[in-house]
Amino acid sequence: MASRDAVSWPAPKSDGALRNARSVAFLLAGAGAALFVGYAVVRGETVVATVAAFLPFVVWAVMRPVALLMPLGASIPDIHSLTAGRRGFNLSISDLVLVLLGAGILFEAAVTKSFPALRALRPVATSIVQYSLVMGLLLFFHSGLGNIAKTGQRFELFLVPLVVGAYAALKGRHIRLLQAYIVATTLLAVLWPLADLGLQKNPVGQLIANAILLLVGVPTLRALLPLLLVLVPGLFLTQSRGAIIAAAIGVGIIVVMHGFRERSGVVRVLVLAVLAIGAFAVMPAALRERVTTLSASQETRAGYALYFRDLYSKDAKRIIAEHPWTGVGIGNYEEADRFSALPVEDPHQVILFQAAEGGYILAASFVVLVAGSFLVLRRMRRVDVGVAAAAVLLATVAHGMVDVYWVRGTPVLGWLLVGMACGGFALRRQRGAEPA
Repeated sequence: MASRDAVSWPAPKSDGALRNARSVAFLLAGAGAALFVGYAVVRGETVVATVAAFLPFVVWAVMRPVALLMPLGASIPDIHSLTAGRRGFNLSISDLVLVLLGAGILFEAAVTKSFPALRALRPVATSIVQYSLVMGLLLFFHSGLGNIAKTGQRFELFLVPLVVGAYAALKGRHIRLLQAYIVATTLLAVLWPLADLGLQKNPVGQLIANAILLLVGVPTLRALLPLLLVLVPGLFLTQSRGAIIAAAIGVGIIVVMHGFRERSGVVRVLVLAVLAIGAFAVMPAALRERVTTLSASQETRAGYALYFRDLYSKDAKRIIAEHPWTGVGIGNYEEADRFSALPVEDPHQVILFQAAEGGYILAASFVVLVAGSFLVLRRMRRVDVGVAAAAVLLATVAHGMVDVYWVRGTPVLGWLLVGMACGGFALRRQRGAEPA
């Protein structure tokens, strides 16, 4: 569904050049794939030949990044790591789609000599640049291809979504992306209690919480409101206390930023509250007890989880004390924690994690990144996704204070929404609805 705010981009005069460039790239990809497939078949490498045969389709998708927006939304809830986290490096389907989208957007920018998605991000540029510079400077202390790859992946989890989100809003396709995300997450909420998906409950819970916040915070998604009947019980069934609390924080942000003047918003919040109370009331007693257990102990399973988190925090503080200024490097926490009694990839507290990876400076820089982005979003509350962007961003970070933040899919939606809000804000300024 194209937005009424969408602009004609690229400009009409660039359309011909873009079409020609796409045709040339597709023909070259087809010719190259045909030659490579023939060579692989002669050598008997059928698997390589099959993979190479798909190259023209990949190039076609990259040449038309708009076509990848809905697949991105649908793939975010699939947080399976295709690399199983080997050497601190993870890769999911949404990562692949994000990279292809980023390549396609860069291709359009190069051909049209215009990069409006990047210009739209100017309101959050200061916050983004300072965090990016700090991560880049850390490579002087933690060099090597592995560290470069892991740092690049961190950029991919927040910088690429920002650009893609702005691009989607400028194209008027951001709502379609969000609809695909909500539908895919609803399917996840249905399958989670019924099948062993091999996924951890906390990121699953946050994915569901974010879908709920979208339905409550974005009026144009009202057609999907009935999906709350699945999403709200699904959130409780994950038994993720962090995700449930994060959802409540997000709803609070929506109420504060929208105020009580928007009657439809108040109705959505009241419906959500009734569903939440009803879902909690019919849950089994054991599940209710787990969800309401908020103190660490060694006597209950729910208390044990919090007890372990206390141990993780102690280990993280020890690592920080040993590397207070330059940390152990992006993605190297598990290696630094290998001598602990309970070695983990992440201390389940994002500020401690950032401090362990890059010292106090990276931790402070992350706080500036989030706080600066939120302050900018307060100015964008009139944009259709502005309030939801603030809610999802802070809710995800709040969950990251008691769990893993930098994990497949979890932070991506928040930064996508920030980019969408910036793109929508740029359109409103273009139309004169916002002061220059």
